[in-house]
Amino acid sequence: MILRRLATSIRKQDWFAVAIETLIVVMGVYLGIQLGNWNAARAQRAEGERLVERLYEEMTISLENEADCLTYMQDNLHRARGIFEALRTRQPGEGGEDAFRKRFLEIGAWTDLCPIRATLDQLQGGQIALVDDARLKDQILQFADYLEGSDTSIANLGSVYMGALGEVFTNVDFAWDDGSRRLLTSFDEAADNQALMRELETATFTIAMMLRYHEAFNAELHKMHAVLAEYLGDGEEAGE
Repeated sequence: MILRRLATSIRKQDWFAVAIETLIVVMGVYLGIQLGNWNAARAQRAEGERLVERLYEEMTISLENEADCLTYMQDNLHRARGIFEALRTRQPGEGGEDAFRKRFLEIGAWTDLCPIRATLDQLQGGQIALVDDARLKDQILQFADYLEGSDTSIANLGSVYMGALGEVFTNVDFAWDDGSRRLLTSFDEAADNQALMRELETATFTIAMMLRYHEAFNAELHKMHAVLAEYLGDGEEAGE
Protein backbone atom coordinates (compact mmCIF):
# COMPACT_ATOMS: atom_id res chain seq x y z
CA MET A 1 0.00 0.00 0.00
CA ILE A 2 2.79 2.42 0.97
CA LEU A 3 4.77 1.53 -2.14
CA ARG A 4 1.70 2.04 -4.36
CA ARG A 5 1.10 5.50 -2.87
CA LEU A 6 4.79 6.27 -3.26
CA ALA A 7 4.68 5.34 -6.94
CA THR A 8 1.55 7.48 -7.42
CA SER A 9 3.21 10.48 -5.72
CA ILE A 10 6.26 10.13 -7.96
CA ARG A 11 4.08 10.11 -11.08
CA LYS A 12 2.30 13.24 -9.82
CA GLN A 13 5.68 14.76 -8.86
CA ASP A 14 4.35 15.38 -5.35
CA TRP A 15 7.83 15.47 -3.86
CA PHE A 16 6.71 16.29 -0.34
CA ALA A 17 4.50 13.22 -0.28
CA VAL A 18 7.35 11.20 -1.80
CA ALA A 19 9.66 12.31 1.00
CA ILE A 20 7.15 11.48 3.73
CA GLU A 21 6.28 8.08 2.31
CA THR A 22 9.97 7.24 1.71
CA LEU A 23 10.69 8.15 5.31
CA ILE A 24 7.87 5.89 6.46
CA VAL A 25 9.30 2.98 4.44
CA VAL A 26 12.84 3.56 5.74
CA MET A 27 11.64 3.85 9.34
CA GLY A 28 9.58 0.69 8.96
CA VAL A 29 12.58 -1.26 7.67
CA TYR A 30 14.81 0.19 10.41
CA LEU A 31 12.35 -0.63 13.18
CA GLY A 32 11.90 -4.13 11.79
CA ILE A 33 15.65 -4.71 11.85
CA GLN A 34 15.97 -3.27 15.36
CA LEU A 35 13.13 -5.44 16.61
CA GLY A 36 14.79 -8.50 15.11
CA ASN A 37 18.11 -7.57 16.72
CA TRP A 38 16.41 -6.99 20.07
CA ASN A 39 14.66 -10.35 19.93
CA ALA A 40 17.91 -12.09 18.99
CA ALA A 41 19.80 -10.38 21.82
CA ARG A 42 17.06 -11.30 24.29
CA ALA A 43 17.17 -14.93 23.13
CA GLN A 44 20.96 -14.98 23.49
CA ARG A 45 20.76 -13.56 27.01
CA ALA A 46 18.16 -16.17 27.93
CA GLU A 47 20.36 -18.95 26.55
CA GLY A 48 23.34 -17.55 28.45
CA GLU A 49 21.34 -17.57 31.69
CA ARG A 50 20.21 -21.12 30.99
CA LEU A 51 23.82 -22.24 30.51
CA VAL A 52 24.89 -20.60 33.77
CA GLU A 53 22.02 -22.26 35.64
CA ARG A 54 22.92 -25.64 34.16
CA LEU A 55 26.59 -25.12 35.03
CA TYR A 56 25.57 -24.39 38.61
CA GLU A 57 23.46 -27.55 38.78
CA GLU A 58 26.30 -29.65 37.39
CA MET A 59 28.78 -28.14 39.84
CA THR A 60 26.42 -28.94 42.71
CA ILE A 61 26.62 -32.61 41.70
CA SER A 62 30.37 -32.26 41.07
CA LEU A 63 30.90 -31.23 44.69
CA GLU A 64 29.47 -34.56 45.81
CA ASN A 65 31.45 -36.48 43.19
CA GLU A 66 34.72 -34.82 44.12
CA ALA A 67 34.11 -35.45 47.82
CA ASP A 68 33.84 -39.17 47.02
CA CYS A 69 36.99 -39.04 44.89
CA LEU A 70 38.85 -37.25 47.67
CA THR A 71 37.86 -39.96 50.14
CA TYR A 72 39.01 -42.64 47.70
CA MET A 73 42.40 -40.96 47.22
CA GLN A 74 42.84 -40.36 50.96
CA ASP A 75 42.09 -44.00 51.75
CA ASN A 76 44.47 -45.21 49.05
CA LEU A 77 47.26 -42.94 50.28
CA HIS A 78 46.66 -44.16 53.82
CA ARG A 79 46.98 -47.78 52.68
CA ALA A 80 50.10 -47.19 50.58
CA ARG A 81 51.79 -45.13 53.27
CA GLY A 82 50.91 -47.71 55.92
CA ILE A 83 52.43 -50.53 53.87
CA PHE A 84 55.59 -48.54 53.18
CA GLU A 85 56.05 -47.54 56.84
CA ALA A 86 55.41 -51.09 58.02
CA LEU A 87 58.15 -52.42 55.74
CA ARG A 88 60.52 -49.53 56.48
CA THR A 89 60.22 -50.03 60.24
CA ARG A 90 59.92 -53.83 59.93
CA GLN A 91 56.73 -53.83 61.99
CA PRO A 92 53.87 -55.59 60.18
CA GLY A 93 51.31 -53.91 62.44
CA GLU A 94 48.01 -55.07 63.83
CA GLY A 95 47.13 -58.63 62.94
CA GLY A 96 50.72 -59.61 62.15
CA GLU A 97 52.03 -60.80 58.82
CA ASP A 98 48.79 -62.37 57.62
CA ALA A 99 46.91 -59.11 58.04
CA PHE A 100 49.79 -57.25 56.38
CA ARG A 101 49.57 -59.48 53.31
CA LYS A 102 45.89 -58.64 52.93
CA ARG A 103 46.53 -54.91 53.32
CA PHE A 104 49.32 -55.10 50.76
CA LEU A 105 46.88 -56.34 48.13
CA GLU A 106 44.45 -53.50 48.89
CA ILE A 107 46.74 -50.82 47.48
CA GLY A 108 44.59 -49.48 44.67
CA ALA A 109 44.61 -47.32 41.60
CA TRP A 110 44.05 -43.57 41.36
CA THR A 111 41.22 -41.43 40.05
CA ASP A 112 40.94 -38.33 37.90
CA LEU A 113 39.25 -35.19 39.10
CA CYS A 114 35.51 -35.84 39.24
CA PRO A 115 33.55 -32.85 37.90
CA ILE A 116 30.71 -33.01 35.38
CA ARG A 117 32.09 -31.20 32.33
CA ALA A 118 29.27 -31.08 29.78
CA THR A 119 28.21 -27.45 30.17
CA LEU A 120 31.70 -26.23 31.03
CA ASP A 121 32.98 -27.76 27.80
CA GLN A 122 30.16 -26.05 25.87
CA LEU A 123 31.06 -22.69 27.35
CA GLN A 124 34.76 -23.16 26.79
CA GLY A 125 34.03 -24.23 23.21
CA GLY A 126 32.57 -20.83 22.30
CA GLN A 127 29.18 -20.49 23.96
CA ILE A 128 30.74 -18.37 26.71
CA ALA A 129 29.91 -15.44 24.38
CA LEU A 130 26.25 -15.94 25.34
CA VAL A 131 26.99 -15.09 28.98
CA ASP A 132 26.20 -11.41 29.46
CA ASP A 133 28.34 -10.72 32.54
CA ALA A 134 31.97 -10.01 31.55
CA ARG A 135 33.40 -10.77 35.00
CA LEU A 136 31.55 -14.06 35.21
CA LYS A 137 32.84 -14.99 31.76
CA ASP A 138 36.43 -14.50 32.93
CA GLN A 139 35.84 -16.51 36.11
CA ILE A 140 34.31 -19.43 34.22
CA LEU A 141 37.12 -19.51 31.67
CA GLN A 142 39.78 -19.25 34.39
CA PHE A 143 38.17 -22.15 36.22
CA ALA A 144 38.08 -24.21 33.00
CA ASP A 145 41.78 -23.50 32.41
CA TYR A 146 42.58 -24.46 36.00
CA LEU A 147 40.68 -27.72 35.62
CA GLU A 148 42.45 -28.54 32.38
CA GLY A 149 45.88 -27.86 33.87
CA SER A 150 45.13 -29.91 36.99
CA ASP A 151 43.81 -32.78 34.87
CA THR A 152 47.02 -32.85 32.86
CA SER A 153 49.18 -32.84 36.00
CA ILE A 154 47.20 -35.63 37.63
CA ALA A 155 47.30 -37.72 34.45
CA ASN A 156 51.09 -37.37 34.31
CA LEU A 157 51.43 -38.28 37.98
CA GLY A 158 49.02 -41.16 37.45
CA SER A 159 51.29 -42.64 34.79
CA VAL A 160 54.23 -42.47 37.20
CA TYR A 161 52.13 -43.98 40.01
CA MET A 162 50.86 -46.91 37.96
CA GLY A 163 54.36 -47.57 36.65
CA ALA A 164 55.75 -47.66 40.19
CA LEU A 165 52.85 -49.79 41.43
CA GLY A 166 53.41 -52.21 38.58
CA GLU A 167 57.05 -52.57 39.61
CA VAL A 168 56.01 -53.13 43.23
CA PHE A 169 53.82 -56.07 42.26
CA THR A 170 56.49 -57.38 39.89
CA ASN A 171 58.82 -57.73 42.88
CA VAL A 172 56.50 -60.04 44.85
CA ASP A 173 55.03 -63.48 44.25
CA PHE A 174 51.33 -64.34 44.18
CA ALA A 175 49.10 -67.39 44.13
CA TRP A 176 45.49 -67.58 43.00
CA ASP A 177 42.92 -69.41 45.12
CA ASP A 178 39.41 -69.66 43.67
CA GLY A 179 39.89 -66.41 41.76
CA SER A 180 41.39 -64.52 44.70
CA ARG A 181 44.98 -63.36 44.74
CA ARG A 182 47.18 -64.28 47.70
CA LEU A 183 50.58 -62.75 48.52
CA LEU A 184 53.29 -65.41 48.88
CA THR A 185 56.29 -63.17 49.54
CA SER A 186 57.04 -62.98 53.24
CA PHE A 187 57.10 -59.74 55.18
CA ASP A 188 60.87 -59.93 55.73
CA GLU A 189 61.55 -60.69 52.07
CA ALA A 190 59.53 -57.66 51.03
CA ALA A 191 61.29 -55.44 53.58
CA ASP A 192 64.69 -56.60 52.31
CA ASN A 193 63.82 -55.98 48.64
CA GLN A 194 65.35 -52.58 47.86
CA ALA A 195 63.76 -52.35 44.43
CA LEU A 196 60.33 -52.96 45.92
CA MET A 197 60.91 -50.40 48.66
CA ARG A 198 62.12 -47.80 46.16
CA GLU A 199 59.10 -48.24 43.89
CA LEU A 200 56.69 -48.32 46.84
CA GLU A 201 58.14 -45.05 48.12
CA THR A 202 57.71 -43.54 44.65
CA ALA A 203 54.10 -44.73 44.47
CA THR A 204 53.35 -43.34 47.94
CA PHE A 205 54.91 -39.96 47.16
CA THR A 206 53.14 -39.74 43.81
CA ILE A 207 49.68 -40.52 45.13
CA ALA A 208 50.25 -37.93 47.87
CA MET A 209 50.94 -35.35 45.15
CA MET A 210 47.77 -36.36 43.29
CA LEU A 211 45.79 -36.00 46.49
CA ARG A 212 47.07 -32.44 46.83
CA TYR A 213 45.76 -31.65 43.36
CA HIS A 214 42.39 -33.11 44.33
CA GLU A 215 42.30 -31.02 47.50
CA ALA A 216 43.26 -27.84 45.64
CA PHE A 217 40.68 -28.49 42.94
CA ASN A 218 38.01 -29.19 45.53
CA ALA A 219 38.68 -25.76 47.05
CA GLU A 220 38.47 -24.07 43.63
CA LEU A 221 35.27 -25.97 42.84
CA HIS A 222 33.67 -24.67 46.03
CA LYS A 223 34.73 -21.11 45.16
CA MET A 224 33.31 -21.33 41.62
CA HIS A 225 30.09 -22.86 42.92
CA ALA A 226 29.72 -19.95 45.36
CA VAL A 227 30.34 -17.43 42.54
CA LEU A 228 27.57 -18.99 40.46
CA ALA A 229 25.26 -19.13 43.47
CA GLU A 230 25.77 -15.43 44.10
CA TYR A 231 25.19 -14.59 40.44
CA LEU A 232 21.98 -16.61 40.34
CA GLY A 233 20.79 -15.24 43.65
CA ASP A 234 21.05 -18.42 45.70
CA GLY A 235 21.49 -16.58 48.98
CA GLU A 236 21.92 -19.69 51.15
CA GLU A 237 24.82 -21.03 49.10
CA ALA A 238 26.46 -17.63 48.62
CA GLY A 239 26.43 -17.01 52.33
CA GLU A 240 28.19 -20.26 53.22
